[in-house]
Amino acid sequence: MPAELKDVVITGCGVVSPLGLDPGDVHARLCAGETASAPITAFDPTPFPARHACAVRGFQGKDWVENRKNLKLMTPAVQYGIAAIRLAAQSAALVPGVVAPERLGMFVGAGTAFGEMGDLVPALEKAMVDGHHDARRFATEGMPIVNPLWLLKGLSNNVLGYASALLDAQGINQNYCNSGVGALQAVGEAAWAVAEGRADVIIAGASDAAFNVEHLTGFGRLGVLSAGDRGRPFDVQHDGFVVGDGAAFFVLESAAHAASRGARSLARVAGMGNATALRGLSGCDPKAISAAFQGALRVAGWAPTTIDVVHAHGNGNPRYDAAEAGAIASTFGPSGPAVTADKGGLGHSISAAGGLSLAVALETMRTGRIAPIVGLTRPIPEAHGLDLVIEAPRSHAVKRSIIHCAGLGGQTCALTIEAP
Repeated sequence: MPAELKDVVITGCGVVSPLGLDPGDVHARLCAGETASAPITAFDPTPFPARHACAVRGFQGKDWVENRKNLKLMTPAVQYGIAAIRLAAQSAALVPGVVAPERLGMFVGAGTAFGEMGDLVPALEKAMVDGHHDARRFATEGMPIVNPLWLLKGLSNNVLGYASALLDAQGINQNYCNSGVGALQAVGEAAWAVAEGRADVIIAGASDAAFNVEHLTGFGRLGVLSAGDRGRPFDVQHDGFVVGDGAAFFVLESAAHAASRGARSLARVAGMGNATALRGLSGCDPKAISAAFQGALRVAGWAPTTIDVVHAHGNGNPRYDAAEAGAIASTFGPSGPAVTADKGGLGHSISAAGGLSLAVALETMRTGRIAPIVGLTRPIPEAHGLDLVIEAPRSHAVKRSIIHCAGLGGQTCALTIEAP
């Protein structure tokens, strides 16, 4: 096993999800077969192919952002990110003074970067003349009523900026605008940075909010949304995913540093693998997915037979489910590990999705209970050889896990973790 990653551990985990803000509760609700998917009532869903979404409920940004003025410049995704980072720091007992500011880093997977369209609607309405957009009228009557700070809401590094200021993190920082692989890439690259001595502690993860008109429009046009009441990963009735919101962040440090401050270790980060299918926006290729799995295993120095659980991407898209099932089968063989996925319960929170799966994986390791794939009752033919966890949770001591996520353009990422 390469020495580089042998001593990097996760000491804190913070989540904001449609099933709650406590990783233990999220995992327990998935084990109970719950889904956060509910009918869309926040706006008229008629123009879209989807009628359900997994929204974060009961969340109040003011509970997590001390400077209330900043809330005016924070989209929901940024607020979720700040909350998850604070929860991760709390989980790791990362209090001020524990780490020198210049040795505290921040790696963030950023969601789609744009300001809230709701801020522009009044201006666009002003520009409508007989059902058509009038550019001159938009310039003279619409633009003057747009908040001049509107563009600042859409900066991709807002979570990184606000969180760094909040925690006085003056060390190495990275911002990953890489669609659905953002969270796992941030965590994996943070592990390398810690191993190389570029920081003592790094907080890494991602946040996103896909439950909005913009995402439903884009994903609707791509034809990847489910028209049903929930996503159904690997099920014969799968027809796409249900959009979701969320954030997940983790505290990473060397095992020696964690021990020196008496911090508990939740898991060891053992490896990461990346690949790209290069087959268009919604492209998928079993060979690329297998390459990501194999890369993560190679860095960890593990044989495929040593993996206990695969936390699959499982986005419910018929083409992708088939490709991922094939990749899992070819990588891990006929007597492969248990396979689970969480998007049937949590929805697809895009950049944050891999982070939420990692949080679920940590709880699976801690409790020895593998949550079933919510929404799966009849597996697709391509998944018949897989050991899918269906209908009820499974008790199983979990030593090693691999988490997989994917993004637009065929990007794919896998992360291996080991119980402490």
